[in-house]
Amino acid sequence: MFTVTESVHIDRPVNEVFDFFTEGRARWDESVISEELTSPPPVGVGSTMHTRMRAVGREVDFDWRVTAYEPGARMAVTSTSGIMATSSDLQFADANGATVVAVRIDAEPTGIMRLAEPMIADSIRSTLATSLARAKRMLESA
Repeated sequence: MFTVTESVHIDRPVNEVFDFFTEGRARWDESVISEELTSPPPVGVGSTMHTRMRAVGREVDFDWRVTAYEPGARMAVTSTSGIMATSSDLQFADANGATVVAVRIDAEPTGIMRLAEPMIADSIRSTLATSLARAKRMLESA
């Protein structure tokens, strides 16, 4: 099992940043090809979604369940299917009118993928850092 953490400071109000990040990762996460809510709106604890993404050099599907949802403060999801057990926790904090976004991803490769765990963790870390920088550019240029 490994954990990846990254954060970014975005010069936009916390509620605006929270909405941007939680309305779908396809907007800001460069690894996401598509994402759709698979339960009735609105999003909240227990909601489910399906994501098609690029991971480990190929396109893969994940299903997720929302495990925490606090508007303006936090959203967490846990995979219910996919190539490895994964959870993601996004936390949002006001920073004098700007926002600090902190993301934690926990993943547990199994089988042969365990041998590649360090490379998988580095790839996720790099993609996350790039995606957070992309979100920052998108939000601050709006």
